[in-house]
Amino acid sequence: MSNDGAEAATEAAVARCQGLLRVMRKRYPDALGRLALFAGQKGADGFDDWPDWCWVPMAGAYAVVSPSGVVLPGDPRVEDVARVAALSTWWLTKGVYWIDNDAAAKHVDQAWSSPGVPAEKPLRTERILGGLPQQCVYIALPPQLPAEAGPLPVIQGAFVHLEYDVKTGRPELRLLLDRDGTWEGLIGVPVFLDRPTLLASAREQAAPQALGEEQREAMAELFRLAPFMVWPAVEALLDQELVISGWDLPGEEPRPAVPRASGTPRWKGAPQAARWRVSVTAPRPGLRRV
Repeated sequence: MSNDGAEAATEAAVARCQGLLRVMRKRYPDALGRLALFAGQKGADGFDDWPDWCWVPMAGAYAVVSPSGVVLPGDPRVEDVARVAALSTWWLTKGVYWIDNDAAAKHVDQAWSSPGVPAEKPLRTERILGGLPQQCVYIALPPQLPAEAGPLPVIQGAFVHLEYDVKTGRPELRLLLDRDGTWEGLIGVPVFLDRPTLLASAREQAAPQALGEEQREAMAELFRLAPFMVWPAVEALLDQELVISGWDLPGEEPRPAVPRASGTPRWKGAPQAARWRVSVTAPRPGLRRV
């Protein structure tokens, strides 16, 4: 894709993410405040503890979505847990990432073993747990997968963050797929990092219970293929040979959010969105911050 095309695509991605964040704040006005407080209570007397690579376990988002603590099977709010968890974590840094085709090339080439058949990708859990540049990233996905991947579901991007299940201690890489820029078009898909490969994790996945039977059948292919569609981009973010640099301030590197030394809540969201480019060399200067 040309530079002008990438510029427009990342600006559109920023607008989508900001719009989705506004929708969450309208539906759950206290979500960000409650989760920021929850994060600040990590490990305190009487509160859960969890690894530093997870900002807030999804149990916190569950409590926001269902103050009563109950969401029955078939309740559409089930999907809101994944949405609130990802968007609240993205709020910390508001990073939108674009991966150049040449940067993703080697990871794309290794993604499919034969037409329509994803390759068996090992999950290098330790590298993933310590490798994401920020607590949650939004990857704007360009059309860069090879033809041999076969017909694929359409997604515009994906929020990616780490999850720690406080009940089981299970680590997960959570994907919140952005199908069309709408709240209802956000679908959460887990990658279970205690499985040896991406394919082994995919075998445990199932379409959301809130969907009807016909919709579940339509979503089955998305659940089967989406992790493999996003994985080359995830691997590019983890690739130490590639450069991640500010779109508008080349040379600037993304950093995770850190809590304030004092004040309540200690965690605050980024004042504005920032675009980041993953490339084989430093990206060209941008024109403006969005």
